[in-house]
Amino acid sequence: MKKLLLCFSLLFTVFALEAQQTYWEEYSTGFVNTSTTFRQASYVDANTIWACGGAGDGSGDQYQLWARSLDGGLTWTNGSINLGNTNIAIGSIFGMTATKAYIAGFPNAAGVTGGIWVTEDAGVTWTRQNTASFNTGTDSFTNWVHFFDANNGVCMGDPASGYFEIYTTTNAGVNWTRVPSANMPAPLSGEYGYTFGFEAFENTIWCNTNKGRLLKSTNQGLTWTVSQTPSADFGTGDSYSFRNANEGVLILNADWTQHRTLDGGATWTAETPEGLNRNFDISFVPGCDNVVINTGEDVLDGFRGSSYSTDGGLTWVSINDTDVEAVDGGGVLEFFDGTHGLASGFTATSVSGGVWIWINNACELLANETFSNDKAFTASPNPTSGLVTIAGKGISNVVITDVLGKQVANTNFTSVESATIDMSSFNTGVYLVKVTNANGNASTIKVVRQ
Repeated sequence: MKKLLLCFSLLFTVFALEAQQTYWEEYSTGFVNTSTTFRQASYVDANTIWACGGAGDGSGDQYQLWARSLDGGLTWTNGSINLGNTNIAIGSIFGMTATKAYIAGFPNAAGVTGGIWVTEDAGVTWTRQNTASFNTGTDSFTNWVHFFDANNGVCMGDPASGYFEIYTTTNAGVNWTRVPSANMPAPLSGEYGYTFGFEAFENTIWCNTNKGRLLKSTNQGLTWTVSQTPSADFGTGDSYSFRNANEGVLILNADWTQHRTLDGGATWTAETPEGLNRNFDISFVPGCDNVVINTGEDVLDGFRGSSYSTDGGLTWVSINDTDVEAVDGGGVLEFFDGTHGLASGFTATSVSGGVWIWINNACELLANETFSNDKAFTASPNPTSGLVTIAGKGISNVVITDVLGKQVANTNFTSVESATIDMSSFNTGVYLVKVTNANGNASTIKVVRQ
């Protein structure tokens, strides 16, 4: 069985930091199974959310579970997705209304056929939409489904009969039509897609493969192009998000390397952001100009949590440093707007845990006093061949570590506005420069030694 896109064997490490404001709060999804997590969440509107659940303990168990909230994630109802065969696993979910949702089901055993199912009675019954057949022998494998409006949708599967199995509909899935091979790039040898592995903005949609490529359609799935990304295989956990049809950011899971596209994914440029970015999921926040949220392990200490950026990912601020809970918002992200968003967590019991709800205003993060006054540090030149100047307010300590966590410098200052560090003796590579001010607030800057 091929790898799924997301690995949910995540260990949450709790550490205490002084709280200054609250960004996330944890709520219960009501899932009975311990360590159940969201595989994906889908907003219908600010209050109505559909989600599908799966194992988050590394067991690989595939649960046929749906969850739904009608109050923005504060309370949830949930139930089983009865597809008539327990060997069909859930590849994605899309919420259309409070009572109607679609799922992509993939075969989790030999001799099983996946496809697209819909519920119109709030999850009580699920009906297969047979014209999205996904029955081309052992090649068919359904990855995901998405709708652009009430009628127009697209679903994607692995290559079957020599080309990607993609269907579109103009009547809410009553009829699905397979996109002909002439309308899409040929797959590479051994190439396939991933469950949950897509990103959409208006009529444009991207989906990723195990060869590090992005398939892209700008007309709701009717025709497709392809481009190579810096990722070697999106199954390793590399994540990306698009602000609009052209601007996007990609972060590689293994080494936190960040890349940017300005042409819709056709080309990517490596960049060195400042601050503490993370390596699990990334999401631009709709309606908040250039605000983006990031979850996962931080590049400095490996602590799980979340960060935010108000400049499209050029500068990252660790939410862990200021939030009430140091290890919150650490999983799959989904945002509806600046005040409605969530991140997956793990179910502790049937009445505790499972989802983190965003309770801040992402559109107002730029005005955050702590960030603008206490933690705004810059490093220049960056990259550097020797001297680097750290500028900020009340700098009292600078600690430099390499990407393996080895400390290579630790210098104290007396609340200065500028500090110069000599990195000429350092090996070439990426270094994490942690700057602490006189108030005890800290921020981390990534500096490249040429």
